[in-house]
Amino acid sequence: MPARIYMTGPQRDALLALPEDETTVVRHHSLDVNDLAAINSARTPETRLGYALQLCCLRYPGRHLRRGELLPAVMLDHIAEQIGIDAEVIGGFARRTPTRYDQLLAIKARFGFTDLTKPMRATLRAWLEAEAVGLTNGRVLLGNFLDELRFRKIVISGITVVERMAAEAMHAAENRIIADIDNRLDPATHSRLDALIAAKTHDRQSRFSWLREPTPRVASASLVGILDKIALVRGIRTPAIDRRYEPRMEQFAREGVRYTAQAFQQMGSARRHVILVATLREFEATLTDTAIGMFDSLIGRAHLRARKRLEQTVAASADQGRDRLIRVADVLEAVSKAARAGGDIAAAVAAVASLDTIDADAALLRRTTRPGRDNAISEIGPEYRTFKRAGPRFLKAFTFEGRKGTAPLRAAMAILAELDGDWRTALPDGLPLGHIERRWQRYIVTDDKIDRTHWELATYSALAGALAAGDIWVPTSRLHRSLETLLSPSTDPVPAQVSDIPDPHVWLDARAAELDTALLKVSGGLTSGDPALFSGDRLRFPKEPKTDLAERDDGRQFVRTCYNLVPTTRITDVLSQVERWTGFTSHFGHVSTGLPPSDERSFLAAMIAEATNLGLSRMAEVCGVASRRTLLRMQTWHMREETFRAALGCLTDAIQAEPMAAWFGEGWRASADGQAYYLGGAGEAGGQVNAHYGRDPIVKIYTTITDRYAPLHQTVIAGTAGEAIHALDGILGHESNANLSALHVDGGGVSDIVFAVMDLLGLDFEPRIPRLSDRRLYSFEPPKRYGRLAPLFGNRLNRDLIVNHWPDIHRVIRAMRDRTITPSLILKKLSAYRQQNSLAAALREVGRIERTLFTLRWFKDPALRQLVTGELNKGEARNSLARAVAFHRLGRFRDRGIENQQMRAAALNLVTAAIILFNCRYLDRAVSELGSRGVKIDPALLSQLSPLGWDRINLTGDYVWSDGIELDADGLMPLRIPDSYRESMSR
Repeated sequence: MPARIYMTGPQRDALLALPEDETTVVRHHSLDVNDLAAINSARTPETRLGYALQLCCLRYPGRHLRRGELLPAVMLDHIAEQIGIDAEVIGGFARRTPTRYDQLLAIKARFGFTDLTKPMRATLRAWLEAEAVGLTNGRVLLGNFLDELRFRKIVISGITVVERMAAEAMHAAENRIIADIDNRLDPATHSRLDALIAAKTHDRQSRFSWLREPTPRVASASLVGILDKIALVRGIRTPAIDRRYEPRMEQFAREGVRYTAQAFQQMGSARRHVILVATLREFEATLTDTAIGMFDSLIGRAHLRARKRLEQTVAASADQGRDRLIRVADVLEAVSKAARAGGDIAAAVAAVASLDTIDADAALLRRTTRPGRDNAISEIGPEYRTFKRAGPRFLKAFTFEGRKGTAPLRAAMAILAELDGDWRTALPDGLPLGHIERRWQRYIVTDDKIDRTHWELATYSALAGALAAGDIWVPTSRLHRSLETLLSPSTDPVPAQVSDIPDPHVWLDARAAELDTALLKVSGGLTSGDPALFSGDRLRFPKEPKTDLAERDDGRQFVRTCYNLVPTTRITDVLSQVERWTGFTSHFGHVSTGLPPSDERSFLAAMIAEATNLGLSRMAEVCGVASRRTLLRMQTWHMREETFRAALGCLTDAIQAEPMAAWFGEGWRASADGQAYYLGGAGEAGGQVNAHYGRDPIVKIYTTITDRYAPLHQTVIAGTAGEAIHALDGILGHESNANLSALHVDGGGVSDIVFAVMDLLGLDFEPRIPRLSDRRLYSFEPPKRYGRLAPLFGNRLNRDLIVNHWPDIHRVIRAMRDRTITPSLILKKLSAYRQQNSLAAALREVGRIERTLFTLRWFKDPALRQLVTGELNKGEARNSLARAVAFHRLGRFRDRGIENQQMRAAALNLVTAAIILFNCRYLDRAVSELGSRGVKIDPALLSQLSPLGWDRINLTGDYVWSDGIELDADGLMPLRIPDSYRESMSR
């Protein structure tokens, strides 16, 4: 079988298709003076036009003009216009075959075009193999090869020949890489790699399977288990890899994490060894991040338990307070009587209570009457057992690097690693204390001695904070690398020049003037306006007027009328129709071949199983189209983060383009909101409890949608994680063509740094800030300048701080704009920085400018408040649809690993997007049907429609496909129009 590159039919046809868009035509088919001179050598208008067409076709797409080929109108008109000939004369040239061949020979001779002969193929093979080394996608290589042939003026005789040459080059490059890497592995490494898939951790699990087990629950033993895995991976001792091979190694790793041990055993030895090497490199980076995350969770849990113990102690103290005070009073009274009578004071006291009881009473009284806030550090000592064994092991497992200011902390870490939890070894002299936070100090230094337990726990706590903030980093980690590496990776092109960065003084002058003007305007309005708007030291925002009840009832009736016309169907058939409209499943390429799923219904069944929270096993039992193994194969090889993003972008573009969607919004706004999902089964151990949602562990799916209800992006975050650091991921990281310039979030997505980043990116940030009247205002001028607003101000803005860090601020902005780094990753680090970190502080200063300006807008503009509330309500309504779809297992996620939860969230978002598109199209038809029957439709009612209804879609259990759905020419089912309704409308 000849070598081929995996492509669909339309993809293969498009490679040598004549250009149909104006931009491509102008770029490739513009003629210069020499071209026109050659063209004018032809005698008649039709032969001149034919000459020009053949010349342009040889240049792009680089092949002969075929006899009888249909020419795109934009191409024909552009070429005819340049040579001053009516395009209609082309018919005369097409009838003269000898003329076409004569001209073709003349064009080749004059412009240097040559054919792709066998000797030429041998020369090009070397170029192809060199180019293929750094590529993993055969279609990219084929596209580059076609460009090279055009550059060399080699005529492409047909796609089959060049496709075979590119496929053979890809295969040869892969074999070359495999052979090169395998030759670098010594026999001992071969043996260790083979043992990885042959040796068992127990009877039913290989070591390789053990390595890719999902993250266990938060526990000291879990951290030790992760470190054991890292030690096993490093023990293989694989060699350094040529940087040119990195793309191919990443591809091998994507395949390797999906292979079973049995699949590895069926491969050739060289390929098996190389894929295992690539997979182990992936495992090491992933496990490193997992270990650091587990360590951070253990520190967080230790502090949480300490706070709970303190609360319990205080509560117990309050319950026993009366008895204790009475006992103390009795002791004092006994002492007084014995002293006055000259009796035995000790005996008198012992008669009331034992000395141990009195000591305990005294200690508790001192604790409860100590000035200042209770400190949970006093109760953290029992948590030391968690870190006694795992802590030193964690420190020894990685190379920690850090900023100059972390030298005391790194010195303390080195001592801890050397002590290895052995209390028989005394602490060294000159123990570093520079990293100890103030709240720890009184527990560490007592009576001029060092409390070892608290010193070690303080060091571990400081390390967790430094890792989160980026003050200390691990080079082998992906998430916890240095900030400089994250902002400027090795693959980054030319760094930003100083000239590319706007002048900070010009920017600050403009912002300061705008801020001063806005503050003075609001202050003046308070003086002359309604005094009720200003109460005490707060701005009081008036309540918005409620919607008229009659108008609301009319809107509800109109929505019911429209949805009553929408046909009833199953979720399976909804996805099938949406697939016919958009072809979104073609984006789910196989991890190895890139081909879309071969069985559409099996793939959609797997998608529905994930989205509805049903699970693959149960879906296989009820769908009737595939076994569980088939569904699992679809999930394993086709469902990945990048394929979900591409498919969601396809559906988002389709929703944005729907005529009905234009009534919902202008298409350039977005909103983001988090939705909590309770965990159950195995997943419960990996969740966190957020008191706002009750006592059960949860995760949150943070979703971004456009103002036309089109989902853009989703991510799974911990139940207690802040939403603000994820607010920008959706608007900056989506794959659709939506051009968004405004973002709305609720209170959880608000922070000063987000305000700063959004403004510097040129985007509008319009959140709904809770307790906005409690927030401080900021200015560059003294607060007294603004009259009655003066009590509302915080510290004056620091202009010098912003100027000094202006280049660093723009490095961060550029990295986000260029997608060099995920916004949530950099914002998490910046948000974790302590206040004294200058870069984070500078960004906060910028954010305070923007937040103050927004607060003043919010205060003065009722329309803004209504707009933001309306946009956020769309997200809340969309969450109701998501909840209705993911209803199985009581709506509780039972997936333990974050990757499985991410896949479930992505599938849920994709299915809701399909439902929204389905409703948009049928609602548009319903509205058109009402209009055609003479029903007058108020445009204001159209804006009250939403494509989030699911009453007409069967989501529950009927997961079969209809074979005989009646569809019209547009691929749509007929509307549901009852006879009685037809008669009433006809009258």
